[in-house]
Amino acid sequence: MSRFQMDEITYLAAHGSNEEVNKKLGRMVEVDRRVVSRKETLGYMLFDANNGFNIDGHKSLFTDSILKIDLNLQSLFNAIAGVWDIVDDMLIGSVIEKTRTRWGKFVPYLFLAGIPSALFSTVYWLLPALFGQANVDNLTYLPKFIVFMLLEMVLEGFSTFKGISVSGYLSTITPYPSDRRRLLAISKYFTIIYSRIPDMVIEFLLDFITNGILFKNRASEEMIKLSLMTVGPLTALVSGVVTTWYATIAKERVHQSIEKPRLRDTLRVVFTNRPVLAYMISNSLGAFGTGVSTNNYYRWVLFMTTFETIAGIPSFFFQPIGFSKYNELSKKYSTKSLYMISQVFAKTFYIPVWLYGRFLKGKDGKPLFTNRWAMLPVTAVWEIIYATFWGIKSISADEVGNELNDYIEWKYGYRSEATLSMAGTIFGKIPNRVNGILEPLYKKWIGYDQTAYPEKRPQPEKAQRWIFAMATIITAVVVLIGMIPMFGYNIDKEMRDEMYKELNARRAGTAQKINEAYEEETWQ
Repeated sequence: MSRFQMDEITYLAAHGSNEEVNKKLGRMVEVDRRVVSRKETLGYMLFDANNGFNIDGHKSLFTDSILKIDLNLQSLFNAIAGVWDIVDDMLIGSVIEKTRTRWGKFVPYLFLAGIPSALFSTVYWLLPALFGQANVDNLTYLPKFIVFMLLEMVLEGFSTFKGISVSGYLSTITPYPSDRRRLLAISKYFTIIYSRIPDMVIEFLLDFITNGILFKNRASEEMIKLSLMTVGPLTALVSGVVTTWYATIAKERVHQSIEKPRLRDTLRVVFTNRPVLAYMISNSLGAFGTGVSTNNYYRWVLFMTTFETIAGIPSFFFQPIGFSKYNELSKKYSTKSLYMISQVFAKTFYIPVWLYGRFLKGKDGKPLFTNRWAMLPVTAVWEIIYATFWGIKSISADEVGNELNDYIEWKYGYRSEATLSMAGTIFGKIPNRVNGILEPLYKKWIGYDQTAYPEKRPQPEKAQRWIFAMATIITAVVVLIGMIPMFGYNIDKEMRDEMYKELNARRAGTAQKINEAYEEETWQ
C-alpha cells in the first residue's frame, strides 16, 4: 500500500462515512482488477507461444531412425537421466527459491531459457552431421551415445530452470486471478496457432517424402534427416531470441516475503497440505503411460503424420469456445471442477475410437484402424470434442498450480513457487522416467522396427495393434485413474474467492513493508 493510499484512507476514516470507507477498502482488495499492460500481454503471448515453437515432438523419430540410438541404450540412458532429473530439480529449485533481486525472483532465470539453451539445442539437432554415416548407422556406437546423453542432460538442466521459472513467474505476474485468466486465455489460444507452425512444416515434409511426392530421386531417410536438421535449429534460435527479449520487459507484481524461507520448511508445507498432495499424486498417476502417442500411430501405422492436422480442420471453429468462456465459467465453478471435467472429456473419447478401429473391419478384412479413410471421420469427431474442451483444459491446468501457490501464501504467509514446482516436477518425472526406461522395452516386445518408417515399410501386424492401443485406450484409462486423487483437492469456489480477498488485503501490507525497507536502505 502506497503512502498516498494510506493518507487517503486516514482522511476518509476521520472525515468520511462508514459507507465511503468500506467502498474504498473494497476497491483496494478487489479480485477482478486488470494490471497487465497491452505491451506485456503481447510480449507474454509471444513468449508463451515460443515455449512450444519447436519440433521436440519428433525427437523419438530423430533418436530412433536418424541418430539411430539402440533401444537398449535408450533404456539405459533414461535410467541415468531419471536420477539426474531428481538431483538437478532439487538443486535448481532450492537456488531459485532463495533468489531475491531487484528484477524479481524468476525473471533473471528466464535468460537461461533463451540464447544459451537455444545454442545447445542447435548442436543436438546437428548431431548426425558430427559423426560419419557409418557411425550413425551403428546403433551401439559408444561415442555417439555419450555425446547424445550429455547433451540431453544439459538441455534437461536448462529445461528445469525454464520450467520452474515460468511456472513461478506466471503466479506472480498479477495478483488478480481474473487478470491472469484473461492473459492465459489470450496467450494459449495464440499458442495453439503459432506454436503449431514448426510441427506442421515437419509433418507435411515427412508425408511428402515418405509418400513419394517430394524428392523422389533422393533416399527418404536422407531427406528426413535434412528436414529435422534444418527446422530443429531454426526453431530453437527463434525461440531463444524471443525468450531473451521478453525477459527484459517481464514484471513480477506479487511480492515475496522479505525473509527467505528454509527449504525444509517449504518442503514440509508442500507435503503436508491436502490439496497440494492430491494434485501432485494425480499428476504422478496421470503421467504413467507407454510413451506412444496418437502422432506415433498416425506416422507408424497410417504413414500420415499430417492426419491429425487434416482431421482437425473442423475443430478449428470449436477451439475458441473454451478460451472465451473460461473466465465466465470460473465465476460459477471451482478450478478443480473445471480441471477434472475438461481432462476427462478431452481424453475418454479415445475409448470409442479404439473400439471402432480395433473391432470393426473393412472389405479387405483388416481392422479399420489401419485404414486412413475409415479413421478420418471418427478422428474428426474426437478432434472437435478435444478442441471444445482444450481451452478449459489448458487454462485450468495452469490455474490449479497458481491457485496452490496462492493457497500456500494465504495459509503460511510466504510463497514457495520454486519448491512447489520442483516437488510437482519430481512427482511427474518419476513416472515419466519409468516410462522412458520401459518404452524402448515395450517397443522391442511388440516387435517395433526402428528402420521401417524411413524405409517406407509397414510395422509388423502385432506392433500395429499395440501402437494403436497404446495411443488410445491405454491413454484414456491412465487419465481416468489419474483423476481419482483430485477428489481430495478441497479448495472449492467459496474458499478460493475468500482466499483472494484476504490475500489482496495482506499483499498491500507486504508491499508497504518492502517499500519502507528499500527507503531505509536508501537513506542509510
